Amino acid sequence: MNLKRVAVVGGGPGGYVAAIRAAQLGARVTLIEKDRIGGTCLNRGCIPTKALLSDAKLLRSLKRSPVFESILSEGFNPLHSMMERKKKVVQEMVRGVELLLQSYRITVKSGQADLLGTDRIVFQDREGRQETIDADGIILAPGSQTKVLPGLTPDGERIITSDEILEIGKIPREILIVGGGYIGVEFATLFSTLGSRVTIVEILETILPGLEGELVRNLRRIFEKEGVKILTQSSIEEIHLQGEGLRVDLKTPQGIEKVVVDKLLLSVGRGPNLALDFSKAGVRVSASGIQVNRRMETTTPHIYAIGDAIGGLLLAHVASEEGIIAADNLMGMDRQMEDPQIPTCIFTYPEIASIGLPEKEARARGEIRVGRFPFRSNAKALISEETEGLIKVVAARETDQILGIHIIGPEASTLIAVASAVMNQGAKAEEFARLVQVHPTLPEALKEAVLDVSGMAIHLPKPLRKV
Repeated sequence: MNLKRVAVVGGGPGGYVAAIRAAQLGARVTLIEKDRIGGTCLNRGCIPTKALLSDAKLLRSLKRSPVFESILSEGFNPLHSMMERKKKVVQEMVRGVELLLQSYRITVKSGQADLLGTDRIVFQDREGRQETIDADGIILAPGSQTKVLPGLTPDGERIITSDEILEIGKIPREILIVGGGYIGVEFATLFSTLGSRVTIVEILETILPGLEGELVRNLRRIFEKEGVKILTQSSIEEIHLQGEGLRVDLKTPQGIEKVVVDKLLLSVGRGPNLALDFSKAGVRVSASGIQVNRRMETTTPHIYAIGDAIGGLLLAHVASEEGIIAADNLMGMDRQMEDPQIPTCIFTYPEIASIGLPEKEARARGEIRVGRFPFRSNAKALISEETEGLIKVVAARETDQILGIHIIGPEASTLIAVASAVMNQGAKAEEFARLVQVHPTLPEALKEAVLDVSGMAIHLPKPLRKV
């Protein structure tokens, strides 16, 4: 049987998943990755940052524990051990993906790829040798790249990006984080826990723009209680070298504020990587990314594009789903990227997770009811001494359909999976409230928040209930 030849450009969570799916459906697959298998997410993004944050969470718990805080010695510095464990986690996961690809007999090539036409790719290995690869179908997954600010060039030492900070060898005494998006607030959590004095500067009115406002207000309160300074509607005016660090003049609504820091972390987000020659294949692109339809097809037949390079939600789990859809269609199926409710997670302390409409947006569409439940009233949270935060549920008043679930608190990233399943089934608040949750667990708090939509939460005192 003449198997379809498929070439995948990019080995991140979109590309390698697409490659595996195409191989499962019978294709002969060549996967080309210029760096390391796993892409940014596995090597310099999701996985290493979460490994560090996992250790920071444990350190934070020990520091706050009345039972175990005494075991921490004066001047305890876990950074080197954290970095070593992070490296091992990444290596293990990369090797795991490589073994998966081998098991499906996928040919992996390390080097640079570019489009040579509608059905050809030119590949150049790290020694400069070139090869032409013919393909019946191509999936483009080149990923994203770090954004930088005009006039603020990273030097790898004082002014750094998320790439360099993942290899940092010393805990900064003071660190300025430019950008209050999810990357910025996660690193603020990490270095605040390690003992750094952290300042976040954000040009917009709020950190984490677009997220449910109540979650943002809670996170800001918790951050500021922990000593993290947050300057919104603010920007960098001037930077001066000062010793081994920097003196930075910040323009704030109150005037110029000066800070002296060891490191300045640029975390102003990521944008589509469009460093391919798309013209030879007739693939249309714009500043926002490679143009695709809902089948993940580009403007050229048999060429598909997925992941961060097409813009939209730059999330690993979205890229993986897009990769599956692209591979299915390339192999003769007919699938479209639906509009499911996509969950978002931010691994701060406490964690944040959100799905569906924020209250403000839902209210603009019609009458709603809102339920809330604080983690301080949940037994498992109290047992774990993780009582910060709450769960908020937004439901349509007339239909009782759940429109949004927003969580700031312990294991929010796990709880959102339950919320995602519920919302993608179109469940009503009353239906979800009938589900029995195990005691003592955190999902009990989710049930209570749903019950509170109708003012019937069991473990909230009566005066706090809405009429």
